[in-house]
Amino acid sequence: MSKHRRKYTKDFKVEIVESILKGCNILEVARENEIYPGLISKWKRHYLEGEFHGTKASDIELRKLKLKICELEQIIGKLTMENYLLKKEKDFAIQMRKEASSIVTGPNLEGPRRDVS
Repeated sequence: MSKHRRKYTKDFKVEIVESILKGCNILEVARENEIYPGLISKWKRHYLEGEFHGTKASDIELRKLKLKICELEQIIGKLTMENYLLKKEKDFAIQMRKEASSIVTGPNLEGPRRDVS
C-alpha cells in the first residue's frame, strides 16, 4: 500500500502562495486543497526567494551578464562608427592636400595639360 506522490504545476503553486500572501490562513488553504501545510510553507519560501519567477541567484547573474554584453556591444558599435569616420576624414584630408598642394596655384588652376608637338 504505497502512496502515490502528487505533482503540482508551477501555476498551482503560485496560485496557492499568492492566496496565502493575500491573507488566507495556511491551514484553511491546506485543508481545502488536501495539501500538507509544511509543503505550502516551503512553496512560500521558494516563491519569496524568487524561484517561481526566474529570479534565482543564477538567473540574476545571467541577467547581469546579458546587460554587460549589451553595453559592450553598444561600445563596439560606437567605436566602429568612430573608426569609420576617422578613416573617411583621413581620406578627405589626403585629397584636400593633393588639390591644394601650392598656395600660389591653388586647386586645379592650370587645368589639363596638352602636348604641343
